Amino acid sequence: MICCTSTYHFIYLVYTEFRLWFVLVMVRCPACTLNPNCHSFSKIDEKDGVSTYYTCPAKAILYKDTKGILQHYEMELEDNADLPWVWTFDCAGFTISHATEVQTAIGICQILKTKCGDSLQRIIVINPTWHIHSLLYVIWPFMTDHVRSIIQIENN
Repeated sequence: MICCTSTYHFIYLVYTEFRLWFVLVMVRCPACTLNPNCHSFSKIDEKDGVSTYYTCPAKAILYKDTKGILQHYEMELEDNADLPWVWTFDCAGFTISHATEVQTAIGICQILKTKCGDSLQRIIVINPTWHIHSLLYVIWPFMTDHVRSIIQIENN
């Protein structure tokens, strides 16, 4: 495996018709390459120059993998550069075990602060549970004023 900045590359040897080819394949998150359900954060749409990203922590198998999750977020957002984006945060199935991953949430706040600036236009929280309200209360001091101002909680 060859590592270049935060994007991973794998070299595959391909043998076809008496020729040996080296194929360089870009892979975002090594864990998600093996199982796409390891972390839950991905671009699902782009419309009028605005990207939409989606996450549902309850769908992530490795929701306790703080380091891997933060690397995953950084790699996904690296591709977006400084383009405007919206984040849909789905709380379906979000329980106390997800809410106690405070270090992950604080790490995401740091990524938003240092790498996103004002490119993040809205955070839409859908299917909210009391657990997400509790987590937001705990991490509120770690959010920038901009991030606090764009959180929109959709009550069913």
